Amino acid sequence: MNLQKAKANKTAYLIFIYCFYSALATAQTDNYWSWSFNTPSTLLGGAVVGGSAGPSAVYYNPSLIGQENIASLSLSASIISLQFLKVKNLAGENINGEDFIFKIQPRFLSYVIPTKNEKWGVEAVVLSPTSDEKEYVLQHESEIDIIQRVEGLEKYVGYLRYNRRFDDTWVGAGFSYKINPQFFIGSSAFVSTKILNYQFIQNAKAYQKSDTIIVNGQSEPKYIAESGFEEEVKYWDVSFVIKLGAQYKSKNEQFSIGANVTFPNIPFLGTADVRKSGIRSNVFNNQSDQFTSNQSFAEVERDIKTLVKSPFSIALGMQYVTVSRKNSILFTVEYFHSLDTYNSININSNVDSEILGDIPVSSTDFMSYYAGAKPVTNFAIGFKQYFNEKLFVLGGFRTDFSASSTSAFRFLEDKFKINQVHLDKYHITLGPVARFKNIQVITGLQYTYGRNRGFENIVNYANPVEYIPSTNQSLQGLRQGNAEAYINELALFFGLTLGLKK
Repeated sequence: MNLQKAKANKTAYLIFIYCFYSALATAQTDNYWSWSFNTPSTLLGGAVVGGSAGPSAVYYNPSLIGQENIASLSLSASIISLQFLKVKNLAGENINGEDFIFKIQPRFLSYVIPTKNEKWGVEAVVLSPTSDEKEYVLQHESEIDIIQRVEGLEKYVGYLRYNRRFDDTWVGAGFSYKINPQFFIGSSAFVSTKILNYQFIQNAKAYQKSDTIIVNGQSEPKYIAESGFEEEVKYWDVSFVIKLGAQYKSKNEQFSIGANVTFPNIPFLGTADVRKSGIRSNVFNNQSDQFTSNQSFAEVERDIKTLVKSPFSIALGMQYVTVSRKNSILFTVEYFHSLDTYNSININSNVDSEILGDIPVSSTDFMSYYAGAKPVTNFAIGFKQYFNEKLFVLGGFRTDFSASSTSAFRFLEDKFKINQVHLDKYHITLGPVARFKNIQVITGLQYTYGRNRGFENIVNYANPVEYIPSTNQSLQGLRQGNAEAYINELALFFGLTLGLKK
């Protein structure tokens, strides 16, 4: 193919839409610490396992629940987030994506219930750290000599559409028990309901604009060479999550340490619908000097049982309060165990291997989906600066490393997974807390930086080839490991805690 004849691209655009959403939900994600529960805990970087978890104790360390034994209603009312996202070479060399994302999301609601026995603490909660929704739409056009058997240039059009929404609502309750003034234990349990809607469409076409084409000096009717693939997954899944926590305080209450164990979720119910389709038509193999076989298929499976796993994790934390009681330093580290590759949607069907194209999965695994995670250790540092009883400032820093291979975008060990760009993230938080009688008002900012370098293009429309026999690819180029993703995000938090009379 004479790629020197390629003209300058007429258009190359990538539009990302990250829609407004407000359901009480949290996304299952490979970034376990992207969001923290409850505004004060967020501003402390989530470094609250050793103390100062407040209403979010039911999640971070249930042994901290209700240590003051005062009824309270806590609401993290909203997050306003401004996110700047850039993906370089997503669909080939110099076919980039840039977007500005605005989102608003409610996050956390809890009620600490007073008890007659001061040794016990009880709390009910709905958790909503995040809800993940992304949509990518890409179209790339150029005029190149991609069809070699035909004289002249062809119009080449590559199209890509990606849509993914994942919601995971946690509803639960927890309790704590004071063994003595220095030692507390606790537990919490949640029902987790996950809902996924995912769609991926990829299509490429090449054709001449004239009504007739010239092949070996002879006129023929024009035709369109086309190759495309679509996949769609919808599922809901219900499981149970259990946590155990403990805390020890020094007698002067200047120092405390805590531990929290989160057990793997216990699957209960769930079903999935899966659809995959594809087409290849009028694609010529120049090596064999003949057209490849035309292919068109559509496979649909409904009401398939799901299995969605979350890892075992253990968190350790400490808190130190200065003698003056005006400053506190907090630290938390959490280890998340790996998840071996497992079949999240198991569909045992045997499709024709001819339709697989360059998809590196077996014909019997074509309709199935897999998931997995590597071990991850994150840490967080937080601080408090007290000015008086009515005003203090919270700040923090936390890591947020990806639990997935940052190069694994579409496949996992040559098996289908849900497409996702993976990034390592870092969060910095700062904000004031003000008290007015029995009301506590919390606000603050979080800056997030994330990056991923050297992952594989989702498709290569920059250097397309009509047909590559070695990979069975049609109307696209070989994918390269030169894509890069960057996120810069600024989020505004607002929360209220209302003390209630017994």
